[in-house]
Amino acid sequence: MLNDQAPKEALPYGKKAKPFDITGFLKRYGLLVLVIGSFLFTLAVPVVLLIGKPNYEAKALMRIDPVIPSLITKSEDPSIINYYQDYARTQAKRMMQFSVLEQTVLKLTPEEKAAILPPLLPADKCANILGIIIKVSPLNGTHLIEIKVASPKKEGLAPLLNSFMAVFLEKVRTNTQMQDNERLVYLRNKQESLVSEISSIEDELTQLTQDIYTASFTEDYNLASKKTEELQKLYVKSLGERISAENKLLETERSNTQIKALPLDAMIDEMVMDDQSLDFTSSWTYQQLQQMRSSTDGLTKNNPDRIYVEERMKGMELYETKLKDDIRANAQQILYGKREHDLEKENIKARNHFENTVGAENEILAKLEQNQKEGTRISIGMHLGQALEARLKHKRELLDRIGTRIHELEVEGKAPLRISVESPAREPDKPAGSNIKKLMFVFFALSFGSTAGLFLAYDFLDNRIRRPEDIQNAFGSPAAGIIPKAIQDTNPEKPSQPLAMTDNVRHAIQSLAVLLKREHQQHHASIILCTGVERSNGCSSIALGIAQSLSQLLPNVLLIDADLSHPSLASMTEVPASHIGLSDILTADVSWKETIQTSPENNFDLITAGKASQSDIAQQGIAPLLEEARQCYDLICIDTGPVLESTLTEHLATQADITLLIALGQSTLYRDLRKAGEQLIRLNVAAIAPVLSWGGVTKSISIDHLLKQKPDFLDKVSTRKFEDFLRSIPSARDLYGKAQKLAGTLIRKKPESSNKENQE
Repeated sequence: MLNDQAPKEALPYGKKAKPFDITGFLKRYGLLVLVIGSFLFTLAVPVVLLIGKPNYEAKALMRIDPVIPSLITKSEDPSIINYYQDYARTQAKRMMQFSVLEQTVLKLTPEEKAAILPPLLPADKCANILGIIIKVSPLNGTHLIEIKVASPKKEGLAPLLNSFMAVFLEKVRTNTQMQDNERLVYLRNKQESLVSEISSIEDELTQLTQDIYTASFTEDYNLASKKTEELQKLYVKSLGERISAENKLLETERSNTQIKALPLDAMIDEMVMDDQSLDFTSSWTYQQLQQMRSSTDGLTKNNPDRIYVEERMKGMELYETKLKDDIRANAQQILYGKREHDLEKENIKARNHFENTVGAENEILAKLEQNQKEGTRISIGMHLGQALEARLKHKRELLDRIGTRIHELEVEGKAPLRISVESPAREPDKPAGSNIKKLMFVFFALSFGSTAGLFLAYDFLDNRIRRPEDIQNAFGSPAAGIIPKAIQDTNPEKPSQPLAMTDNVRHAIQSLAVLLKREHQQHHASIILCTGVERSNGCSSIALGIAQSLSQLLPNVLLIDADLSHPSLASMTEVPASHIGLSDILTADVSWKETIQTSPENNFDLITAGKASQSDIAQQGIAPLLEEARQCYDLICIDTGPVLESTLTEHLATQADITLLIALGQSTLYRDLRKAGEQLIRLNVAAIAPVLSWGGVTKSISIDHLLKQKPDFLDKVSTRKFEDFLRSIPSARDLYGKAQKLAGTLIRKKPESSNKENQE
């Protein structure tokens, strides 16, 4: 079964076009093709013997040397031993080029051309003829190529072959020379380009030498690099001196700071004590004071002389004290000033020495940096010079090689060709044979090919279902059931007896009923719709047989005849056609239970099509009817018309749980089956079960019907043109009417054994 899980616009399963069955074709038409083809070939044998003519053949040989002697060069391998066969086949193909054939025609004289070719035919048309009559093939095990030409006339064959070989050799030589000329032009242009590039490189080297002052591009000649090494050593030395001077300056400043903190009182006292003027003054003052004290002895304190003397003594003491203070101040000033001077002098010397070392270091560093830049520039220049020298060397070597190659090509242009004429063609003395074998083969192919082609076209255009595999190709899954044909030759729609079938037909219908019962148990499928792709396909008989088989498996089964335009179940079950049925339920206020018919011969209930007018049918009553019937019956089987012809069938399909789509073998078209499946898919039916029936009324297909039902790929070709094409085939013109009648007879009156083979 096929569940609808795909887009609704087309059938998502199976193949769109019916595959060609080569085995079935051979079974159906193989013997007929053999008989008709043999008959036509027998008629053609006298014609072949009548139009057969002798055939003259001329031959020539050309040699391909696997090794040719080289002149002065070894640049190319002159040997083709490793690929000789490929080379020989390539040259054989080149000989048959249109340009060679056309030049051969133009090289022939008017007499030579008239002897072998139509004299008034243009050269290009004659070249096409030569492409057919001239054969070129390498001879295995040799170094030779054989060239043959055959014609009913022996005149002109040898000149034709000789001219053909001469034209080809001239073309090979011209191609070789043109190839060498193209090489020489390219090499000379390359040579001029290399000379220009070499001159440009030399100019760059000259300019570079002037910039870096050397023509040797190695680091041994980089003077700036060596100077940088010396400056680096000098800079390290100056750096050490600068660090030493800096430390000395710091040490001096630190010592001076500490020395300045020391007091000089002892030195000042020493200088005061060592001062002679102070000592003399003190001695003289002491003497004078002693004298003055002695002069005041005996004088009262208020004595003016004593007062005067004492005041003079005080003045002298004050003078001594002042002198001592002055001497101390001078000594202090001198000692501190001298110490300050000495310390400052040491600072100045240390600072000057430090500044000198810093200046020397900076100067050396500046020169070092400047020299490093110069060394880097020279190093870059040396790298560039090395690259330029390498390029110059490569260009000069390439220039020498190109010059050598130009000389070699100029010499090789005069070398002999690898291909030469081994044996020229001669006029044939006697015929080499006749064209009877070829004519026999041609007429044999036409006799059997045209016959097989007609039947092949007929079978290819015949779109009918012929085998169970067609059902699988159409739906992507095998048929749910295959109903074989009964032995009685009865109309399945109106049999003389109900279910007048053979055991194999009854067994097939019962197997299908078992399948439907399993679907009822597993998926609760309770409404089965039986419809067909076309009329007269046995749908009613199959529906009746399924209902009777299901009545033996389930207690309550209802059969409804919904084919209101062509009702048949009433006559099959011997129920009066005038009895009320489905149409009366849908058009009048009639209960569906009142229309149920029961029969002692059948174990199921039946609702016939009824007698009401179909124009008054209201389809909106179908859904409530089926819903009520579903509650009363285990399974409901509905017989209806083809889905492509009835909207009532489409409505019932949307209500059914399983839709049995019946295709009639040897009658239903593959495209109609696909169209019916697509229609059901668009209706979003619950499940589709295709059934192949070999009963029913099969229809023969005429040639005109086939032309109307041409395949999809012939839609762009009009029917009239296609029919004219079939009728224009010479071997088919006389057999057209006979093949049509014979094919129709085979379809309508095939033996029973063939039907059984198709069923199997």
